[in-house]
Amino acid sequence: MGALRRGLDGLYLLGGIAGAVSLAAIGGIIAAQVVGRYLGLTLAGADDLTAFAVAGSALLPLAYAFRHGAHIRVDLIIGHLKGTPSFAMEAIALTLTAALCAMLAYSMADLAYDSWQFEDVAQGTVPWILWYPQAAVAAGCALFAIALLDDLVVHLTGGTPSYRRAAEQSALQRAAEEL
Repeated sequence: MGALRRGLDGLYLLGGIAGAVSLAAIGGIIAAQVVGRYLGLTLAGADDLTAFAVAGSALLPLAYAFRHGAHIRVDLIIGHLKGTPSFAMEAIALTLTAALCAMLAYSMADLAYDSWQFEDVAQGTVPWILWYPQAAVAAGCALFAIALLDDLVVHLTGGTPSYRRAAEQSALQRAAEEL
């Protein structure tokens, strides 16, 4: 089980790094546009590349952020439940969210495959290949679905899901800082 945990955590980290690279790409493209305008140059297709990088920076690190408790959780219902009802609602929430993410990943992978098959390109000033960013979105959604299933298995086997563990750690850190 240790090798599986290390492998999954490595995948989540890879998604986080890919999201960070996408975010850095946004900054690089914008900086190049600013310098280009100062020099009287125009970067054709920069808007499309920025949009592609935004999609990557938003979706690729989802699993990593989720596993580290960086997502906002609204416990309006589950927070008021105790015992078996809370356990069941948590399992239902994880299952439904994982199913939705898996369906989105499948749809985006299918779209990327179609774009690759038909050699679809962007309609902007530069005909960028579309299946690259579409595949990145599919990968981010699939990785998030895997992270959700990972926590579902942990929850169902009586363990503490990563988002709860991260929330408890951050609460302990805040308490330690106040002392």
